[in-house]
Amino acid sequence: MNGKTCSSEDKSCSANEILYSHISTPPGIYLYSTQKSFQGNLAAYGPDLQISLMNICAEARLFAQTISNCGNVLPLTASPTSSVSSYTTDFSLDGTLPIRGARGELIYDQWNLILSSNPKLSMSEAGVTTEKFWTFATTGWGYASSSCVNGTLSDNANVGITGDPNDIGLSWPSFASDTCDQYRKVLCICY
Repeated sequence: MNGKTCSSEDKSCSANEILYSHISTPPGIYLYSTQKSFQGNLAAYGPDLQISLMNICAEARLFAQTISNCGNVLPLTASPTSSVSSYTTDFSLDGTLPIRGARGELIYDQWNLILSSNPKLSMSEAGVTTEKFWTFATTGWGYASSSCVNGTLSDNANVGITGDPNDIGLSWPSFASDTCDQYRKVLCICY
């Protein structure tokens, strides 16, 4: 490997990652971003906020630039009825699978770590998005109920929680409160 010093996040230094990249798609839960940006009224695409976000992610999956051919999709958000923190029970998501970026970059060693650990890579570094994204989540992925009043408003008098694509701290999904008239991406998972 040309005598370079390797970090634990460097795929080119991991024998398993090199092998996966040549043989098949590495196992995991893949993150992708919508190509379209949305105002804070994210509940407008279904009967409630969670189903609306699922509809957004299902549509975005058709155009997602991921190396995985996974079929199940969920939003990487919080809502009054479900959140990232309850996906293992609500949707039988395997909490031991690693979380990967769109091109297979390792973000977390396993899903369960998303609640309590810093990511290995930012969303930008992992090829997911370089733009802010709606999460409606607090640190730890709890639902921030004031977020654009349950995703129903797109005005500049109310705010919603957004994530930072460059943050690698615990606060990456709850970086800022942006007014609901702002256009932001939505992050999704495919498993």
